[in-house]
Amino acid sequence: MTNSRHTCRICNTTDKHPIFVGREMMFGTREEFEYFQCNTCGCLQLTDIPKNLGKYYPSDYTPHALPEAAKQGRNWFTRIMQKQRCRTALFGKHYKVNSILKLIVDLPSALYGSPNEVSSVDHLISKVGLKSFDDPILDVGCGIYSNWLASLEELGFTELLGVDPLIPGDQNYGGIRIAMSELCDVSGKFSLITLHHSLEHISNQEATLIQIEKHLAPDGICVIRIPIIPSRVWEEYGTNWVELDTPRHLYLHSLKSLNLLAKNAGLEVFDIQYDTTAFEFYGSEMYSRDIPLTDKNSPWINASSTLFSKEEMNDFKVEANIVNQSGQAGRAAFFLRKALV
Repeated sequence: MTNSRHTCRICNTTDKHPIFVGREMMFGTREEFEYFQCNTCGCLQLTDIPKNLGKYYPSDYTPHALPEAAKQGRNWFTRIMQKQRCRTALFGKHYKVNSILKLIVDLPSALYGSPNEVSSVDHLISKVGLKSFDDPILDVGCGIYSNWLASLEELGFTELLGVDPLIPGDQNYGGIRIAMSELCDVSGKFSLITLHHSLEHISNQEATLIQIEKHLAPDGICVIRIPIIPSRVWEEYGTNWVELDTPRHLYLHSLKSLNLLAKNAGLEVFDIQYDTTAFEFYGSEMYSRDIPLTDKNSPWINASSTLFSKEEMNDFKVEANIVNQSGQAGRAAFFLRKALV
C-alpha cells in the first residue's frame, strides 16, 4: 500500500489517500487496477474509471445471462389462488377465503425466507411496508433478468419495472418489463426502489441518488444492497476480497460515505442490516489462491464443486453469521427515505 494525492468523488477531499492495487479475478484476466481510500469519508474507489466499462461485462457475465427460471411458468389458475393467499399473508386481507384456499394450494416458494436473510422477499416487503399488489416497484441495475422482480410477480405484484443501461435491449417477462435505459429516463413515482448490488457499478453516484429521490413517492422507500468497508474480510484478505470485483466495482462505500451521499441527495438512511453470506469468504479464499471466480470447480457456478470440503463450506456460513451479528460484515442493506425537511 502506498499513498498518492487524489480527490474523493464522494466528499471532495483532496489528500494523499492510501492506494491499493486489485486484479480482475472474476474471469481471471488478472489485469491490475488502482483504487484509493478516502482519508475523510472512508470510501474506497477506482482511481481511473475505464471509458469503456462494457468491456468488463462480457456476454457470459452472470447478470446479463438469462437464467433457467425465466423459462418456467405456473398454471394460471394456481397463480390466481396463490395471489389470494399472499393477499392474506402480506396485507392481512380475506382471511375467510384464505382458510379455504390453503386446503387447495400452498403459498408460493418466493414468499419464504430465513428471518436472518435480509434479502429475502418476505423480509423486505414487511420492512418497507408495501400496502397492495398495485404498489409500483423499480429495480435499478437488475441486468437482463431480475430475480427480485420475478419473485414479486410470483406473489401477485403487478407494477414491476427494471432498468439497466448495459443490457443488450428491452426485455419482457410476463408482467415484468426491463428497460435498457438510464434511471433519468424513467418516468413516474415508486413506492419501492431497489438496487441489489448495482450502485457500486455506477460511475456517477450523487446523480444516481438524486434521481432516486426524484422517483420516490412521498412515503416511498429505497433499499440499497452493497459491499461495504471496513469489514473483517477486507481486513483479512485485502485486495483479494471478492467484493472488490475489480474493475466492475467502482465504489466500495463505508457507512460514513453512504450516509453522506444520501444526505447530499435529500435522502436519509433510517436502518442498516448486514447480509454477508458464505460467498464472501470462499470467494476471497479463492482469490488468495489465484483461482478465478468462474473457474469450472468454483462453488459459485458448480454445485458439485470439490474446491472446499463440506466442513469448510459450513465454516464459511458460520463466519458469515458471526460478522453479520457483530457488525463486521462486508455487505449491508441500507434503507432510505426522503429526508425530513
